[in-house]
Amino acid sequence: MVLGELAAKWDEMHATADIMGYMGSHVLAHRDRPGEYKIVAEFGVVDPDVSAAEEAMKNNDRPDTQLWAKKLQEIIHGEPEYDNYDEIYRTS
Repeated sequence: MVLGELAAKWDEMHATADIMGYMGSHVLAHRDRPGEYKIVAEFGVVDPDVSAAEEAMKNNDRPDTQLWAKKLQEIIHGEPEYDNYDEIYRTS
């Protein structure tokens, strides 16, 4: 399975699931470094008392997220790197 297929399966699996805050994801291929990829998973505020960052952390603890991460480990070389960003601007 390739990375794009794994990401598509995630979206299919969660199209009707109640994943609070999950807005979607992007798989980006580095143009100058073949074989290098970045996955951007987007979370937004659904409940004003729960930040997008808290929604993302709740998502990380879900069993199906852990299973997806295990499948990711099976198709990549090395350890994935994780970063956390807060959106401060988006073109509307």
